[in-house]
Amino acid sequence: MAHFFSNHRLKWQRIVFRATRKGRRAKGFTLLELLVAMIIGSLIVVALLTLVVQLTETNQRDAARTQVQQDMQAAMDYIAQDVRSAVFVYNGECLQGNGIPTSGKDFAKTCPGIIKYIPGDINAKPDKVAVLAFWRTKELPQKIKDLCKAEADDLGSDNPDTVTNNIMTKAKVPCLAGYSYSLVVYGVDRTNTGIWNGKARLTRYELSQFPSDPTNEQDQTPGFVDPLEEPEFTFQQWPLQDGGAAPPINRQTTPPIGQAFALVDFVDTTTPGDTANAPKCDEFGTDDVSRDRALSPTTNSNPPFRSFYACVRDGGIVNQITNPITGKLVNPPSSNQDVLIVLKGNVSGQGGFSKTNNTDNTERISPLQTRVLVRGIIGKKDG
Repeated sequence: MAHFFSNHRLKWQRIVFRATRKGRRAKGFTLLELLVAMIIGSLIVVALLTLVVQLTETNQRDAARTQVQQDMQAAMDYIAQDVRSAVFVYNGECLQGNGIPTSGKDFAKTCPGIIKYIPGDINAKPDKVAVLAFWRTKELPQKIKDLCKAEADDLGSDNPDTVTNNIMTKAKVPCLAGYSYSLVVYGVDRTNTGIWNGKARLTRYELSQFPSDPTNEQDQTPGFVDPLEEPEFTFQQWPLQDGGAAPPINRQTTPPIGQAFALVDFVDTTTPGDTANAPKCDEFGTDDVSRDRALSPTTNSNPPFRSFYACVRDGGIVNQITNPITGKLVNPPSSNQDVLIVLKGNVSGQGGFSKTNNTDNTERISPLQTRVLVRGIIGKKDG
């Protein structure tokens, strides 16, 4: 009996072992199932990675747009602050010039043009264009102040000869005022040589009487001429002097030197002939001629940049008519100049954007504009 149960037990164990081993084999994956699982997993991973890349690129492009917009706003604030302290701002007509008279008869009715008397590289068309020019006051360097202080006794002398023969007087240093005039010119530069990104950049040039660290009163910037050195001199005709019956005299005996420094990159360069984005100065004149004169640079500049421009009120030659009864000017200039500044950015070349020129303008930033009431009232008259 014991032998019977022993044999039966062994048979049963063999059956259970075979069934268990067969069940284990049934739980595995075939090669086809494994390949299908790998393909599905790969598709999911690729989809997720594509989504992550797209989200990253979108975030990068949004960050680039925000950065460019912030840079444009910072540049606009800087320019507005600069213009606010100006004493005279040129309109487009006097920026580019409307001719030089052959005699003093029409001297007061013409502007020689500021761009003719600044370094040629500042307005080297077609890739460099001067846009906004104005005069502002600038404090004398500390070295010059110290020299003025040392010569204070002679400058305050009651003897006219002592004052006239003083070294500071001979050097035409405005010691009593403590400041001199400085010509500031903003422009657009699109000469990209690979050292900066973007389509164009905004530049600033300044022509001051003295460099930042002069050695003495004779160390003055070549090409600088005080616009109001004499009572008959004006900003509009700078740097010329009325020659009477003879042609005007150029007081700028040496050509100016210096270079413009970049203020901000990623400035737009609107395609010439883009009428949809043409600048308008509707509020700066009563007719088309006066509005065109207010626009700086004028519409006939080459090329007519639209990415950065200004509308300037009373920044040039005003045809004034005297009322024979009251003796007052019929259309005198206002007490303060009014300037509208427009600036457009472009993210082309910024992170996530190609440097190649686009034709659909999708990389432009919404234009910024600000209006500035100039504080200077030099040369203005009351109505």
